[in-house]
Amino acid sequence: MKWVRTATGAAYTIVLIRPPANKLEFDAYYSLRWKILRRPWNQPEGSEKDEFESEAFHLGAWTDSGDLIAVGRLHRVSENSAQIRYMAVDPSRRSRGVGTAMLRELESFAVNSGIREIELKAREEAVQFYLTNGYKLVGPSHRLFGLIQHFEMQKQIR
Repeated sequence: MKWVRTATGAAYTIVLIRPPANKLEFDAYYSLRWKILRRPWNQPEGSEKDEFESEAFHLGAWTDSGDLIAVGRLHRVSENSAQIRYMAVDPSRRSRGVGTAMLRELESFAVNSGIREIELKAREEAVQFYLTNGYKLVGPSHRLFGLIQHFEMQKQIR
């Protein structure tokens, strides 16, 4: 759990980055994931989840007023490797450091879990964000829903 001050210009927001603590918070967590990552492409509710939810480490970013504004997940794919998936920041809260703070907390959890490498598949619009945060571009991956180009990226964290 970590309080982070995020800013754009003179305005700032205090966010608490931590795992969802109960069913109500998990419902909000999945709802935000769906609204940002699935609804714009007419995907049904439930499509924001996969078979790794129960074994994954989930994080959310809550404002000091209790609004959930970002989500992200990490799950182990091998003994030394994990994958970050479903990173999403409310569009009105982007470019304020929330995504970077979330990424740092996911990476910290990975390091503390013995992970040495993180992989992810970034949407084209997010590639620069991950490059700025030390990830290397491996190459093109898949097109989600046949439309959204993704790129495989990796980072050594130990």
